[in-house]
Amino acid sequence: MNRNIEEQLETEGVYVSTTVGWSMFPMLRNRRDRVVIRPVGDQRLKRFDLPLYRRPDGKYILHRIIGVRDGYYIIRGDNTYRKERVPDAWIIGYVEEFYREGKHKTAAGRGYRFYARLWNALYPLRFVGFSVYRLAARVHHKLFRRKQKEETPSA
Repeated sequence: MNRNIEEQLETEGVYVSTTVGWSMFPMLRNRRDRVVIRPVGDQRLKRFDLPLYRRPDGKYILHRIIGVRDGYYIIRGDNTYRKERVPDAWIIGYVEEFYREGKHKTAAGRGYRFYARLWNALYPLRFVGFSVYRLAARVHHKLFRRKQKEETPSA
């Protein structure tokens, strides 16, 4: 039976899945780590919680809350550089626990909370490093293309 995530959360109160994608790397690795999702219910999530939300296009996303506002959250993935404004209505669950390399971790644990605070504090440095890397890649690409054009014999 192929039920969607919301149905499983409603009927069983839990959804367990292997993560897919790189947006939460290095914490969660593509197709290697597992998450345990619980329904949100009436509670308000907190900074550094990991909500699972569904965008209007139907795509499911699991990112970290970096800001809590009235009626919405500011959310960003660990391996992304753009913030997203996510209304409360989009949130369908949150990560209560996860398994990394077979080791059980809780999202309320001190180790996870320390990691989340540190990773968020390092964001400005990570962003600068990412920007420098992108600029270097563009320059390299343009130089490589120019060199290829110069070496190509004309007919």
